[in-house]
Amino acid sequence: MIHVFFSCPVADRRETGAIAFPQEGRYDTGNCRVVVGLARISVRMDGCSLISCEAFGREISRVVIPRELIARRVGELAGEISAAWAGREMTILAAMTGSLVFVADLIRRLPVRLRIELLRVRSYPGRATRSDGVALAEPVPESLAGEHVLIVDDILDTGRTLDELRRGTEAAGAAAVNTCVLLRKRRDDVPDRPAVDFVGFDIDDHFVVGYGLDYDERYRNLPDLCLLAGVGEGRPT
Repeated sequence: MIHVFFSCPVADRRETGAIAFPQEGRYDTGNCRVVVGLARISVRMDGCSLISCEAFGREISRVVIPRELIARRVGELAGEISAAWAGREMTILAAMTGSLVFVADLIRRLPVRLRIELLRVRSYPGRATRSDGVALAEPVPESLAGEHVLIVDDILDTGRTLDELRRGTEAAGAAAVNTCVLLRKRRDDVPDRPAVDFVGFDIDDHFVVGYGLDYDERYRNLPDLCLLAGVGEGRPT
């Protein structure tokens, strides 16, 4: 099975979706004509633009948040952060590796003087779809002393990672600490999660991949946030 993700103008909006093709061959799906081969997929669309085209078999269930919406929200976040920062110099502490793409896009929209510290964090080892506690690959850097720090992470799930990073940053002597996450899961079953200053999207309790987020170190390169078929489909809230 090969999935083609697309974006087409419909009236005053853009319609985003996916078409699944079971095997090699030629397909005509209205205004989308597709030739599917083992090594190459060629697509011709009337008034449509191809988002991405990858042979993921039955692995991708659906697109949860398309790239256009992500790009727009990242720009809005940058505006919110810049307004709150009020001209102060910023040090970003980026939780790697899940926030890699998010941080890269975010900093290019921030019109402030900044520097970046990277810290390897692991909370979803291997094929885990629930946080298995927090493992810092290295200590929070002492260079954060006296700095105004923005901690950036990919997702707030149980909140343990963000809490650990905040406590470590404060212990390092940071002058101020703020937090930012791309995604915040709705988890009514987890009380007392840390508050987050800047949030990209609130999502249901599903395990998503793409835009830097992985499953067993794969799918980080997907440009959209996607749901894997049969993996981590938590209950909707």
